[in-house]
Amino acid sequence: MLSDKVKIGVLLSQTGAMAVTENAHLQGILLACEEINGGGGIDGAFLEPIILDPGGIDHRYAELATELLLQHRVNTIFGCCLSSSRKAVLPVVERFNGILFYPSVYEGFEYSPNVIYGGAVPNQMILPLLEYIYKNYGKRIALIGSDTLYAREINRIVSEFLSSSDGVVVTETYLPFGTPSKKMEMVLHSNSDADAILSTVVGEDSIALYSAYAEVKMLDGKVPIASLTTTESELAKMPPETRAGHLSVASYFGSMETGPNKIFVGAFKKRFGASSIPSVYSEVGYSLVHIFANAVRLCGTTETDQVLDALSGAVFKGPGGDLFVDIDTNHFTLRPHVGRSTKDGNFEVVWKSSSVIRPDPYLVAYDRSISGQLVE
Repeated sequence: MLSDKVKIGVLLSQTGAMAVTENAHLQGILLACEEINGGGGIDGAFLEPIILDPGGIDHRYAELATELLLQHRVNTIFGCCLSSSRKAVLPVVERFNGILFYPSVYEGFEYSPNVIYGGAVPNQMILPLLEYIYKNYGKRIALIGSDTLYAREINRIVSEFLSSSDGVVVTETYLPFGTPSKKMEMVLHSNSDADAILSTVVGEDSIALYSAYAEVKMLDGKVPIASLTTTESELAKMPPETRAGHLSVASYFGSMETGPNKIFVGAFKKRFGASSIPSVYSEVGYSLVHIFANAVRLCGTTETDQVLDALSGAVFKGPGGDLFVDIDTNHFTLRPHVGRSTKDGNFEVVWKSSSVIRPDPYLVAYDRSISGQLVE
């Protein structure tokens, strides 16, 4: 039996190096909570988000997750972005039998019965993006990433793909958080003979990377940045002249012309400002809250084991399309898109998969042939 309130934990940094990205997650989560409460809640029980700011510090995620579960008595936490923060929280939710709804893309090779993985894994993003680069730019790829677990694991997978398909890793570079722009310019300049730059640079540093790129004139228009992590949230922080003409891969772009997305974008702009553009980070956070609410309606409780049972095989018609919780992996079946960034801070979709792709977090199949369709 539900009480009049359903407390949920929200563990996202509003300060520190990841604030720009994690704030986008937070916006989607808050919008969903407000929508659900505005519609009468979950059978009359209203969502009460308890928002804590770890400041981008890994051990603070673990400490605050413990606080949410034990002091605030929540069973469910929405949050974490970097893999290092997720791995810090993982033993906490497993020990105290909570649920972590994780809204970010990540490197795969993980499963926990206490985690719902909302973002894309490598077979849903790396392979489609690399195939698009191969067909349109070439096979000489420079790898530039933040010095994170995610970037290193992604680039390991990319290197394996390239070596098995006549591709070349031109260079592989990792940038500590807060790397000066001049250092980024030097790194970019040294990769002028690449066909594309595959970026796993995250947070505030992704904004600095694109600004540095604009200063290296020999790259402009010839060697695009192709990112697994840059979204409309980061583009919004860049000057128009630095953000256009680059590629990103995602299961959602704010420019998608679907009925559910038009409603979502309208609500997002009304809540966060007319110039706001939702990103995949916002969309996944939003969808995860609705999926959780549907599961609680179904089972009539917030108790962890019953909610997890109700989530197994769940479907939600989200702004980016139907989301299916894969029973075997706790990941989502998603449809990848490749977008080219525009001066107005959007992405023009240039490719989309002709079908949804089931998650393969351990790359068991590792099928490099992505059957898709070009969008003219």
